[in-house]
Amino acid sequence: MSIVLVTGGAGNVGRQVVVKLAQGGHDVRVFDLPDLDYSFTNAHTNIEVFPGDICEKSDLARASDGIDWAVHLAAIMPPMSEENNELASRINIEGTRSILKALNPAIPIIFASSVATYGVPTAGIVDIDHPQKPIDFYGETKLQNEKDILADSRPFVLLRISGVSVPALLEIPRPWFITANQRIEFVHLADAAQAVVNCVGNEAVPGKILQIAGGQTWQLIGQEYSRAICEAFDFPPESATFQEQPGWTGWYDTNESQRLLQYQNHAFEDFIDQLRALYQEAIS
Repeated sequence: MSIVLVTGGAGNVGRQVVVKLAQGGHDVRVFDLPDLDYSFTNAHTNIEVFPGDICEKSDLARASDGIDWAVHLAAIMPPMSEENNELASRINIEGTRSILKALNPAIPIIFASSVATYGVPTAGIVDIDHPQKPIDFYGETKLQNEKDILADSRPFVLLRISGVSVPALLEIPRPWFITANQRIEFVHLADAAQAVVNCVGNEAVPGKILQIAGGQTWQLIGQEYSRAICEAFDFPPESATFQEQPGWTGWYDTNESQRLLQYQNHAFEDFIDQLRALYQEAIS
């Protein structure tokens, strides 16, 4: 088994990746900010926590010494990335450059990019050759990350991950970040994490750019996605509001990623069932 560094390992996707890797027998190093909750690691003797700053050379050197794989998830996400461009630039762009400098050139990096790099899709089904024209600062940082990694001459896997749907109680956005008739294909939190985990030690993926999304059952339009979530929470679907301009969601060609990574294990209906169960538990 391998020694795997996971940056952003205390985030939503990161925690799942860390635990799945540990359960698979890997030794895992969690790198994230010092003031976060790392209690999820307590049950696993093969997880080490390395709190630090991703732009600090000494912190990264300590965490990356002797590793076999690097999983780079650390990033500032929307809406914070749009509210604080300076912070997003420091963490997303300079932080990624810092980890590339810190790693031995032979260490493969699995990088969590985003379908946000495409901007508003102009194709019915988006493939990896779709033009990359970000419409927000987050997408711009991820596009710059991809360029930096491709120029680094090290083994890599670029995962352009769609929006991640987290099975948890949440407030209905007002408005939703999409138009009512826009195509949307998200991915279940556990499946996004599984895609990352299944890259580690996978000899078929270095050098690949792969799209990670939920699959056919997740290919909906905005109104359908909103209605299903509203109904799970007994919220009137007709009261939902939507953006006038489209966001960066679409439908994605995931045939190659699913063939190589076998990660699409939760249908959209499974996600809605989880939301409904959480809601019923909360009100009982």
